[in-house]
Amino acid sequence: MLVGLLVLAACAASTDGGAHTLDDGGVSKDSGSSSTSSSGSSSSGSSSGSSSSGSSSGSSSGSGDAGGTPDAADGGITPKPDGGAGLFASCSLAGGCLADCSPPADDPIATGNASYDLYDGCFLAGMQVAGMTEAWQGQLLKSQAYNESGITPVVTTNDNTCGGQNCGIWAISAGSVSGDDPPGPCGSSSKDPFTGQVDYSHSYGLFQDTPACEGTFLQKTLPSGYTCTPTTEANNIPFGTSVTFYCESATSLGVSTPSGTNKGYINAVQDTTDPLYATSIFNPAYELYVYLDYTWEINFQQANAGAKGCTETQQWYLSLAYWLTGNATTSCTLTGDGLQYVQTAVTDYETVLYNKTWPYPAP
Repeated sequence: MLVGLLVLAACAASTDGGAHTLDDGGVSKDSGSSSTSSSGSSSSGSSSGSSSSGSSSGSSSGSGDAGGTPDAADGGITPKPDGGAGLFASCSLAGGCLADCSPPADDPIATGNASYDLYDGCFLAGMQVAGMTEAWQGQLLKSQAYNESGITPVVTTNDNTCGGQNCGIWAISAGSVSGDDPPGPCGSSSKDPFTGQVDYSHSYGLFQDTPACEGTFLQKTLPSGYTCTPTTEANNIPFGTSVTFYCESATSLGVSTPSGTNKGYINAVQDTTDPLYATSIFNPAYELYVYLDYTWEINFQQANAGAKGCTETQQWYLSLAYWLTGNATTSCTLTGDGLQYVQTAVTDYETVLYNKTWPYPAP
């Protein structure tokens, strides 16, 4: 059975350049380019990346100002009381998630290619919390992740590699090559109140989550001893282990979400021993927890609110498309960029990841 989890679409721009209307009245700006959501998709089998934004509910899992103590108030949303089950039992939006994402021996969503199965343990844990009980659901989401980031980690400024800067968990959207017009997906051309300059927005990670659209991965205040790296107006932004937080105009000014306005600094900590890593956008366990157990439900609900009589797979197609375009439809049949996005995910399933025919009616 399909359990709509949260979706809050990642912001990269789509080919249609459509604006994403949010439940709370916010609008996410997509600019057009071809392909998928936010930052890049992998060169082998996916089109270039575009970002989508979609829904607004912010996860904003802020940690305490002094370094690592979760501050639920910063999150703006009440996390699941038990954090879920199994591997994600102690995970929450506010407190973050620390887990070994290695694939289990019995892996129902395995591709057989270790570089694409790196995070299957956390995919499966997120599915368990979300109530997703069928393997095809995880397989389709992995195909979406491949389309967005290539899954396999690569550090590169060759934007043609994955449709943006870097690949995999460290993927970052990169301007027009990722389908994003200035000031970036859901971005702002106003001066960042922290840096005093204009800092364009970007999308990050496996699914190209976009803090400027979603209000997720934000820490309300910058902890003592940490610095915030401005994204400026550049396509490729500074990246490395020395970067711990990113400043963007849109997130500093505030992102409207269903639970209120979230504002702050994007947690980009890569040091796995740092207490703040638990809520980092570059932590695969937390990113998968946020996407599967927070974002997907919201996105799914918004995508299917107006379409009646759709099959379960059609509902999933609508949700995937909404991640890219942010435009809900009243029809079970997709068109335009949303259709292309879903078709690309199915093609990646068939020709790159699983090398078999998708067992359901084509989108």
